[in-house]
Amino acid sequence: MILKVNHRTVYNYDSPLRLSLQVLRLTPFNHSRQRVLSWQIEAPNKTSPSIDWFGNQSHFLNLADGEKEIIIVAHGLVEVFPAKVDENLGSLHESYYLRHTFLTTLNEDLRLLADRCRGELTAFDTAADKLVLLNQMSAHILQQIPYIRGVTNASTSAIEAYAIRGGVCQDHTHVFLACCRYLGIPARYISGYLYTTDEAHLASHAWAEAWLGNAWHSFDISNQCQAGEMHIELAYGLDYLDACPIRGSRIGGGTERISALSYVTAAL
Repeated sequence: MILKVNHRTVYNYDSPLRLSLQVLRLTPFNHSRQRVLSWQIEAPNKTSPSIDWFGNQSHFLNLADGEKEIIIVAHGLVEVFPAKVDENLGSLHESYYLRHTFLTTLNEDLRLLADRCRGELTAFDTAADKLVLLNQMSAHILQQIPYIRGVTNASTSAIEAYAIRGGVCQDHTHVFLACCRYLGIPARYISGYLYTTDEAHLASHAWAEAWLGNAWHSFDISNQCQAGEMHIELAYGLDYLDACPIRGSRIGGGTERISALSYVTAAL
C-alpha cells in the first residue's frame, strides 16, 4: 500500500524568540517493511541532517531571528508492506533496550500486571512462549487502560497512566515497555503514523517492538495488532522522548502554544 502523509506543526509565542534549537525526527526509514518514495521537510531555516545512536534520521533546526511563529511541515509518499518481523537489531546491543527511563519506570501495580500475565503461562522459555505472553499482556493493558484522549499528556509516565486508567497510544506503549523490560525482554518505542478511517485515533501514532528470537516483533497495543501496511515508522527509542517527531529547547518567547495535525491517506 502507498500512503500519503502531511504533518504540520505550528508554534506560536507571545514574544520574540531569542533562540530555538529543535531536533526533527520526521523522516521515515527505508527498510524491508517500508520504502520512501518521496519526502520533504519544510522549515523556516536550513536544517542539518544527522543519524542518532538509534539509527534515526534526524535534522537539526536552529532559529535566532526573533520569530514569534514557527511552521514545520513534513510530507511525502511511503510504500508500506504487510506485517513482518525485523531481523536488524540496529547499532545498539539488545541489553540496551532493557533500560528503564522515567516514562517507563515500574511500581508495584505494574509489576503485578506483568507477573499476572507471566503466571498464566505454563512455559516461558522459547521465543514462541514469550510471544504468547506479550500478546496476552498487550490485551490486558488495553483492558486496564482504555483509549481515552485528553486525560494524559506527553510527560505522563507509565505509572501515572496506569493509575489514571486511561490514555492513548503513547501511554499504552510506555506501560508495555515497562512490563517487557521487567520481564527481561528487550523492547523499544516506535513513533510513526497510522492510516485509519477511525477518527477517534490520530494519524500520529506510537507502538512497541520486542526483541524475540533474534528479531523485532511489533505490538500496536491501542489497536491490538502488529504494525503492518497501515503503519509508517519514523523513529525508535527507549521512550517517547527518544523518538518523538520534534523535540527542542528555547530561550525567550514567553508562553508557547503548539498545534500539530497529521493526515495519512491512501494514495490513488
